[in-house]
Amino acid sequence: MDQLALNRNDLQIIEAPEPKEVILPLKGLEGRDKLRIKIGQRLITGQVLYPGLYSSVTGIVKSIDSMSFPDDDYTVIRVEVADEDEFDEAIKAEPDFQGKTPAELLELLNRANLGISEDLADIDTVFVTAVDPDPLSLVYQQVLKEFKAELSEGFKLIKYLTSAKRVILAISEEAKELGSAAIGDVADLMLVKSQYPNGLPELLAQRIAEQDSSAKLAFIKIEKLISALTILKEGKPAIYKLVTVNTKSGVNNYRVRLGTPIKEIIKEDELNNNDKIIIGSPLRGAACFNLETPVTADIDLIYVQDTDEVYNYQNLQCINCGKCVKVCPVNLEVNLICRYAEFALFERCAELDVNACIECGLCAYYCPSGRALVQFIRLAKDEIKQQNIEQLLVTTENSTEEDQ
Repeated sequence: MDQLALNRNDLQIIEAPEPKEVILPLKGLEGRDKLRIKIGQRLITGQVLYPGLYSSVTGIVKSIDSMSFPDDDYTVIRVEVADEDEFDEAIKAEPDFQGKTPAELLELLNRANLGISEDLADIDTVFVTAVDPDPLSLVYQQVLKEFKAELSEGFKLIKYLTSAKRVILAISEEAKELGSAAIGDVADLMLVKSQYPNGLPELLAQRIAEQDSSAKLAFIKIEKLISALTILKEGKPAIYKLVTVNTKSGVNNYRVRLGTPIKEIIKEDELNNNDKIIIGSPLRGAACFNLETPVTADIDLIYVQDTDEVYNYQNLQCINCGKCVKVCPVNLEVNLICRYAEFALFERCAELDVNACIECGLCAYYCPSGRALVQFIRLAKDEIKQQNIEQLLVTTENSTEEDQ
């Protein structure tokens, strides 16, 4: 699938209106009894709400309830936003980052809501990816264009934070000149063809593994790298996300406050009754049925699929055409895996290495029978994971009984 046509040099970052209310999902929180935040409480920007979760605004907690997201139901905090931010003083500026140890810097960055893994001691190669993983997203391209002058300093920061001997900037072939000017002599350049799904992290890692199978890799998005520099220079938390919004009226990149409901970006009167909102691309994303769904740090693309474009899976019988196998970038026997999953033969799916699937969606895109191939694969993965958990619990119980 050609991605070249979506490379755009004319886009500018549009500042989305500041929301009057934000919705903060508490993913990973099992029950409200563990939450110390109360209705009516005043929050400040950057305040810790729960380990790993921070307030993106200053304001008053309006309610604590449940909301359905594309992947699950979560407890959410609704906050009425104040006119001005008051920032948590625990987040300090460290422009001369080498004045702190790597451990201290990682603690500071994660305290500022960046979310970088602290398990970086044994990493020898760090990938900074400037290739948008989805064919309709333009976030990474925009960041590369807007912040190319900061990249060299960012690579030095990465080398300081990790034990990496090598930092690689993955970039599209069309941006080679821009990338070469940005990295100087502190990083290597990996050119990626502008064809989906070449930009997916799994396939980039595969290219390195072919050169050195023992390489220990870490990935960081170019947007997160620039955010780390901003945090250290300004001493403020990461409270904004760059999001590509693709609608009938055009494609734009918005800088959005975390927690902003989608309805603040895409107005309801701009939608037809049967339009579908997809978080992510049609190939890998998930349908969104609630315009109050908030923008979170993992959203790069919001796509509005026109009524005439909406595709409904037919799930006809497999005709053994082999197209799904031919386009699979990791060479799986997709046709067999999905047949086994359809009839709950999940052990057979495991034998065919279903967990190696990167869920790029190409198999379903090319399937002439309109089978829900990605959904079958996800079902198999979930069932195998659950079976492994249950088996581990049984093994643990048996070991405990033997010890007694």
